[in-house]
Amino acid sequence: MDDLSCKTVRESLWSFTAHRSGGDRQDIALHLKVCRDCESHYGEVKSLRTGLKHLPVRPVPALLKTQLSVLASRERVRRINRLNFSVWAKNQASRAKLFFDNLLKPLAVPAAGGLLASFLCFGVIVDTLHYVPDWQDDIPLNFSSEIAIDELSPFSVKGKDLMVQLTIDSQGNVTDYSLPHTNNPSSEELQQIGNLVLFSTFTPAMRLGRPISSKRYIYLGHISVKG
Repeated sequence: MDDLSCKTVRESLWSFTAHRSGGDRQDIALHLKVCRDCESHYGEVKSLRTGLKHLPVRPVPALLKTQLSVLASRERVRRINRLNFSVWAKNQASRAKLFFDNLLKPLAVPAAGGLLASFLCFGVIVDTLHYVPDWQDDIPLNFSSEIAIDELSPFSVKGKDLMVQLTIDSQGNVTDYSLPHTNNPSSEELQQIGNLVLFSTFTPAMRLGRPISSKRYIYLGHISVKG
């Protein structure tokens, strides 16, 4: 190199000091002999380089090494994907599989544990679920039913027909009576009412499956047969 300028020489001093300037070393050395300013600058560069060599070397943190390795690996894969579509497709499929694995694995153990616990609990109580209902003595329940006459008094006396209103409690017992069509019953009518109350049985009225007190009209009629 002929007629090196000071700017060119100063830009090459770091390479010259490190012995990496190649074929220009001789020209740079000749320029330094004739240019005091560049020679002075060369001395500063050389002194600075020597000082830097004596600085303590700090170890590279393990985490930084790992991060750099990951970055280098990603860059390598990115460059390969640019050149080959099939490799890019395989890489995307692998990333999708990894994503779903990471998503499902945290849920797999709790779900399997819950399912196993459910089977165990069901296995413990399954023997208690066998129940055969006994409907023999059960009483059918209706929403509403009126007083029913189970047995009517077999005793009867002569007299006129009679309409009686009976009050039946929740136990099926007669607690009161009234005659809607007369206020002064005769002795025969009273005897008919007595037989009806004493020798008849009743089923009380029901509301929502529960026995209640209620009233019912009963007509006592007589049939005369002549012959």
